[in-house]
Amino acid sequence: MDPEVPTSSPRASREHAAGPPRAVLGPNGRVVSVGERDGDRIWLVFCHLWPLIGCFTGALPLIWLGPVVVWIIRKDESPLIDDQGRELINSMLTLLLLLVIPVIGWVVGLIWIPVWLVNSIRGAIHGSRAEYFRYPMTIRFLT
Repeated sequence: MDPEVPTSSPRASREHAAGPPRAVLGPNGRVVSVGERDGDRIWLVFCHLWPLIGCFTGALPLIWLGPVVVWIIRKDESPLIDDQGRELINSMLTLLLLLVIPVIGWVVGLIWIPVWLVNSIRGAIHGSRAEYFRYPMTIRFLT
């Protein structure tokens, strides 16, 4: 047993059992997997194109389904599919987060409009009395 290779996780023990990495540096400077079967490459192309197909066919809620299923089924058979599947899923989760934040912003903004209107009236009342007024729940950009 090699003391430098941690075996606490199933992934680490699987990689150690598989032997040396199966990748080389290609002529264009990119890491290229060697020894991959053509079928693995086809599955990988399918994973990367599935979200695009979903976008063009209107199946947006299902764009994650194909890559996740392929990754779950094939990750133990191909280090390339394991790596690229995780990368694609991370990319889709990042996109989802970036899409959800504006949606939440719109919902919060719609709720915030009546609060802002009420506080504007309160500010006008305090201003008519020459009193200082601070809008609640406001980020102080200008200090």
